[in-house]
Amino acid sequence: MFVALASVALQFANSAFASELTDDYFDIATNYFNSNNYAKALEYLDSVIKFEPDNIRAIELKNKILPMCAENTEKPSQEPEKVLSPAPESTPPAVVKLHPADVEKVTYNSDYYNAKGQEFYQKKEIDTAIEYFQKALKLNKKNAQACNNLAMSYCLKKKPDEAIKYFKRANFLNKTYTQPLVNLAMLYRGLGNEKEQVYYLKKAIKYNPNDYMAYYWLGDYYKNRGEYPEAIKNFKEVVKIDPKFSQVYLSLAVSFFETEEFNYTILALNQYREFCPNSDFAFFLMARANLALCRYPDAKTYIEKAIAINDTGEYQFELAKINYYLEDYPCALSIFQNLLKSSDSAEVFNYVGLCNYKLKNIEVAIANFNKAIELDGLRPIYYYNLAQCYKSLGDKKNYTKYVNAATKITPINYQDFIDLSYIYYDNANPAYAINSLSDAIKRYPDVKSLYLSKLKIYEALGDNLHYNETKDLIEMRFNRK
Repeated sequence: MFVALASVALQFANSAFASELTDDYFDIATNYFNSNNYAKALEYLDSVIKFEPDNIRAIELKNKILPMCAENTEKPSQEPEKVLSPAPESTPPAVVKLHPADVEKVTYNSDYYNAKGQEFYQKKEIDTAIEYFQKALKLNKKNAQACNNLAMSYCLKKKPDEAIKYFKRANFLNKTYTQPLVNLAMLYRGLGNEKEQVYYLKKAIKYNPNDYMAYYWLGDYYKNRGEYPEAIKNFKEVVKIDPKFSQVYLSLAVSFFETEEFNYTILALNQYREFCPNSDFAFFLMARANLALCRYPDAKTYIEKAIAINDTGEYQFELAKINYYLEDYPCALSIFQNLLKSSDSAEVFNYVGLCNYKLKNIEVAIANFNKAIELDGLRPIYYYNLAQCYKSLGDKKNYTKYVNAATKITPINYQDFIDLSYIYYDNANPAYAINSLSDAIKRYPDVKSLYLSKLKIYEALGDNLHYNETKDLIEMRFNRK
């Protein structure tokens, strides 16, 4: 079966995407290997190696599987192909060895040339592949899959105009064969043309409402734009059509996390981990979702699993934060200080200050909050944390100085608005706190934490009227079935 442009075109336009995709394919291959489905495992491993010929993990697993395949005489799994599908009205034959008497007859068969072109494409002999696809089309101008394959080849030759021409022709020949439209959309994505990308994805869905890849890439488009409700809507369609497409669950989890639907995030991640049980990123996101829900022990368990698979600075930072919320300040401090050895970070200096503040090392805390401000002087919370240090020392002058400094900063993100609202509330200005959150909601209407912060302040004030109004608004705007 021919390789989908959803991976190829982006690889030549965006190598970072290819790396993410090969990681996912390797996870899927491992899952198939563990379930003894060696044919499917090899299929995904070949895709990994095609993009990353030096991928040691994929090569080693493939070498492990090949001897098993030689011993296994059972027929391969009859599970239908999920990533690619041939033209509904023209299914090319598998490539088989030909008897000499059949060669002359098959030479004049369009599907034969198309199959031979696929062989050379897989070998990365693109010029030869193009010749065979062109021969296929000379014999049968209506061979839609040969058109799609020729377009794919032109993508690798970095000839987008020729690719566009043949993708359009492929779909023109067979309207229900929408893979060329998805491929075309991905080509436009690689070219930075979002308008055409979305147009052809929607067109693919119109012609074939069961094209789950069209829904997936449309959801991915909205996710990348921060339009998470639309992203979730499209990802859910993917699940309805193909509940075994693992990547959609991770995309759903990310979208739910960004809309602060943390319980749904965990549900989606649990489904993703059924397919990819060793995904460090999935464990990392599980840790973050549990931390947001104040389930600190669970969060620590998941981040430790992520670190066991892939020990990164980002994961260590998350572990340090979780230890801080578990009130294990010495352990958190040790990790934060270790992170500062590799790079200066205002956020890390702030946490070092917080740990020292909790440990009653006030002068050390002051020094670290000042370092955070030096690196990033536009975060009101850094000034307020510094003010708290002076408050603990009974220094009212400096306390007032840094509280005022915090409230004079113009917020640059929604978290700054939340921090300011609590600064105002702590200093007996609840009206300013509510106004700050109201201004933030106008700017960030889809950020749930802004509404929740407002709800907490109304509850603390005993304002039942506005508390119930805000609660109803949250229910109407964010709760999903």
